[in-house]
Amino acid sequence: MQAAGHKSWWFRLRDQLRTYLRLHGFALFSSLGELWRAPLMTMMTLMVIAVTLALPLTFYLALINLQRLGGSMEESWKISLYLRPELSREDGEKLRQRLQKHEAVASIRLIDKEDALDEFRRHSGFGDALDALTENPLPVVLEVLPKSQWESPQKLEKLVAEWKKLPGVDLVQWNMHWLHRLRGWLQLAQRGVVILGCLFSLTVLLVVGNTIRLELQNRHQEIEVMKLLGATHSFIRRPFLYAGFWYGAWGGMLALLLVWILSHLMQGPVQRLADLYGTVFTIDFISFSDQLRFAFLSFALGVAGAWLVVTRHLWRLRV
Repeated sequence: MQAAGHKSWWFRLRDQLRTYLRLHGFALFSSLGELWRAPLMTMMTLMVIAVTLALPLTFYLALINLQRLGGSMEESWKISLYLRPELSREDGEKLRQRLQKHEAVASIRLIDKEDALDEFRRHSGFGDALDALTENPLPVVLEVLPKSQWESPQKLEKLVAEWKKLPGVDLVQWNMHWLHRLRGWLQLAQRGVVILGCLFSLTVLLVVGNTIRLELQNRHQEIEVMKLLGATHSFIRRPFLYAGFWYGAWGGMLALLLVWILSHLMQGPVQRLADLYGTVFTIDFISFSDQLRFAFLSFALGVAGAWLVVTRHLWRLRV
């Protein structure tokens, strides 16, 4: 008897699961058919959703690439020590060995007068004028890369002030103040992306909700008949939720496609700009995990917009 009862329980559970899946499968594809019956309106709604979602996604793409640019430049933070012109390479080597023992120094590179002149000749475009010089006017330079724990404005300024007092040092230069300003702007931009994302997400909710509201008005009599026949709210709500799912999913995929096309269109101008600064920089698209999160957010917004409107409509019927 217990075995028969357990078997009948399993059959009931299996039948309920099949019925549940059948109902959801029917609602999923019937909602898709309803959207297909009005292709023009559906496409216009999808494009509005796609453009709305593409705007904050574009800002996010620009932000992560700027953060990557700032991070790559942080790796090359250097303090340049220019020695007095009369000092030789041997003098610079002695100072290099002394600074190498400093607790803040990760690495240090010596550039003698000849290397500095060759480098200046290659990048300045004044090769003929430099050949007319009777002596090399450039000093020996020490390029110091601080350790990561010293890469803060206060600590670096302390190092600059300390090394200015070293014997033989004529000038200490640190040109990374602008990078700290960039960090501040990036933090502000990050907050702006979050705010824009929230505002445009609300816009998607309103667009999907308004579209579903029009569909509810067109099927108002059908819904009333279904309620009179005993249909539950969940049964009536289900196809509209799947319609919101389709709007959000397709709108999100179109938004990803638009931003991907935009990133490729900007690749050439960005590379030409990087060439002018003698560096290599390419626009990286958002990671696969970010794409998955964005896709989940887009169809969640579609379902949420549909749920809010349909629930309000069913509550107002009170049949």
